[in-house]
Amino acid sequence: MLNISYIIPLICFWKTITNEISKYNQESISNNIISLIHCLLFTAHHKYDYNVDYAVHMSIGYYTYDLLYIFTCIYRAKSKDELKGRFPFILHHLIAIYLLNASQTGESKYHILYGYNVLETSNIMLYVSYHLHKKYANYLHLNIISEFCQLLWYSYFRIIKLSSFIYTNQTFFLQFHLTTRVVIIILHFMGIIWSYKLVKKNIKNFNVLKGIHNSKYNE
Repeated sequence: MLNISYIIPLICFWKTITNEISKYNQESISNNIISLIHCLLFTAHHKYDYNVDYAVHMSIGYYTYDLLYIFTCIYRAKSKDELKGRFPFILHHLIAIYLLNASQTGESKYHILYGYNVLETSNIMLYVSYHLHKKYANYLHLNIISEFCQLLWYSYFRIIKLSSFIYTNQTFFLQFHLTTRVVIIILHFMGIIWSYKLVKKNIKNFNVLKGIHNSKYNE
């Protein structure tokens, strides 16, 4: 059962952690580190089946905190481009909160949280790659390798593993509330679209490497 009294202290917890990390890093890097910490905490709780209900509240607190941060950024920027750029994250966070809440209010807790854990696990390389890109921007080959690893990791979990899980458990999936089924499908398609963008990015990286190699060869 969802305990609302946990949420506000957890929002404050994530805010405090962000403020501490921000003392030593840029704002964008700090938020990325917080996202990675949240991801690793939830996957660890789920893997070892340790206090999973609290982990659900922890995740809802995190996504609520991050939504407030996103809305603050949009308000400060006062730009339609800012809203457009952050809209996929707003949609993602609202869906995540909905699914986490659904796991506590009568629908199949095991299946929803397993699927949610697959989604969170898929993001690990995204956070790692972003961090390397921001902290070591001059290390071209390192960033290209990390983005290729991100493509393999993310696409495996979002397309192969999640599709396999839904297909294997289609009986349970069809018993979900219509809204739950719709948001799961939306998340699935968002994963496919992002995988496609990663493919395009890696093709571009390959062409960059090819250009560097050709220029050195011509010298």
